[in-house]
Amino acid sequence: VPPATIRTIAGNLITASPANDPITPLMALNASVTLQSINGTRRVPLKDFYTGVRKTVMQTDEMLVDISFPAMTSTQRGTFIKLALRRAQAISIVDMAIILDLDADSVRTASIALGSVTPTIIHATEAENYLAGKQLTNEVIEEAARLTMNASKPIDDIRGSAAYRREMVRVCTIRGLRSILKGENQAGMPNDAVLLWGERTYV
Repeated sequence: VPPATIRTIAGNLITASPANDPITPLMALNASVTLQSINGTRRVPLKDFYTGVRKTVMQTDEMLVDISFPAMTSTQRGTFIKLALRRAQAISIVDMAIILDLDADSVRTASIALGSVTPTIIHATEAENYLAGKQLTNEVIEEAARLTMNASKPIDDIRGSAAYRREMVRVCTIRGLRSILKGENQAGMPNDAVLLWGERTYV
């Protein structure tokens, strides 16, 4: 990954805004960050990295030097959904990342991360647990969406009311699960990763 790209993502993680788009998919991927100081190095799961709005566990003498996550397997499918007031350079009203590990038409495990609707980006744990072992029927999708909505704790601001955000969490969850079920999440995906420059490398 080009160093400039790494720095941009790391800066977004450290900023710790709950509306920061890169954090949500990395949270769903169960990413970890490596923090380094003169006293040593430590690895912190991203789910434990945030302590509040724009607050992290980083000490003043630490730098974020690495971001890592398990590679997705052949049975995993995922999608990222962002709702904003315009198409580009917009702060999220709601964003979410969903990753399912599928066994035929049943869900082995689910990872659902929510952004811009809580003080920190979180997992919708009840919905994740509910989906495990179930087929993605309409009823199951609706209930998972309800549980995901209940995990959100949005506020009113200039981009949307709390009630609107909660409803959009439900709607986006339904859309995300259905897109994975139908394979629509693969549409338009490039065969190769987009590089800014240089040869392909993986961190």
